[in-house]
Amino acid sequence: MFEYIDNEHLKKEVKKMIIDSGLTQKEVAEKMGCKPQQYTNIVGKENFAFRDVKRIADAAGFKLLIEFEKKNRYKIFMN
Repeated sequence: MFEYIDNEHLKKEVKKMIIDSGLTQKEVAEKMGCKPQQYTNIVGKENFAFRDVKRIADAAGFKLLIEFEKKNRYKIFMN
């Protein structure tokens, strides 16, 4: 699990997931039913959508889980 920061961070986490799957990007693309260049275009988009992440996760053998956690209202500073 990781905290979503921005799409660049999300792309890095997707790359880690693929490495953990033991598959190559080409194999993931094939399982998604697309060519490697199409896969590269999907991952390279500025607006990398969660539906794209789900397609990649499914192809790599992972589930996409989304959890919302309430932020802390109070901060404690210690020296």
